Amino acid sequence: MKRKAIGIISGKGGVGKTSLTAALASIVRTDNEINAIILDCDVDAPNLALILPAESNSKIESLDTFTTLKATFLEDKCVQCRQCIDDHFCEFNALKWEEENSIPTIDYLACEGCGACKVLCPEHAFEINTVKSGEIISYKTNITLPLIYGKTRLGSTTSGKLVSDVKEYAKQLDEFEDCNLILIDGPPGIGCPVIATVSGLDYIITITEPTPSGLHDLVRAIEVVQQFEIPFGIVINKFDLKSPFQDDFKEYIDNTGFYILGKIPFDLSIPKAMSYAEAVVDFAPNSDASLAIKAIYNNLKNALWNSR
Repeated sequence: MKRKAIGIISGKGGVGKTSLTAALASIVRTDNEINAIILDCDVDAPNLALILPAESNSKIESLDTFTTLKATFLEDKCVQCRQCIDDHFCEFNALKWEEENSIPTIDYLACEGCGACKVLCPEHAFEINTVKSGEIISYKTNITLPLIYGKTRLGSTTSGKLVSDVKEYAKQLDEFEDCNLILIDGPPGIGCPVIATVSGLDYIITITEPTPSGLHDLVRAIEVVQQFEIPFGIVINKFDLKSPFQDDFKEYIDNTGFYILGKIPFDLSIPKAMSYAEAVVDFAPNSDASLAIKAIYNNLKNALWNSR
């Protein structure tokens, strides 16, 4: 079977993206036809590892990444002229004056690494350097599949680059050569991390729920996906919610004709499984939600390998 890479995204957070990824990963490990690698590209808030922890004897690998630029103050070059403060070198207010030592200090979180202080300081008392922006972590999970995820350091500004690094890191694993499925838990929204996630994928699952915000952000996510001309399917979580908005949501789906990969009912088994840090298909394999997700997996497999 030809290798396929799929991503699960949502225009907004909290609609079940990670729960669906974990459940699909757990189903995959029982499919003898599939060898999979799991990625968590929600690098600003990775939490797939909470549901798919490392197996007891797995070695956890960690790689620091250095892609963020930050200013560094060179005290030995400073003549204490205060020009950096008085002339407002930094538009991000990252420069503060320390009265006790009569020197400027840099607020790490506020600094954008733009280089203005370096250019404007007549004494060249500032320089711009790369700093640790995050890390990539990998291990074999308790369901035997490899998991790779990125974790952005607070204050870093290159989460899109970290997503790309996570995807490239996966290609260096020994398991990559034999894998025929790369399953990616993507970030919410439509920003740089999402664009970096969907780039180069073979298929995308957009998950939503029948609420005004769910529909609004689904439309935004689909607009991004369509720019890349990547096939996609929609999963509707909590599809049976009793809401006056249901008619508007159904009208949108019917009018667009987009492919519905599956529908997951409102099922308390999902939050219960989350409280035990388990995939719902393992926690409650015969629940309505688990049966729906198993049907989604079958539809996904057909869309990936049998559609052409």
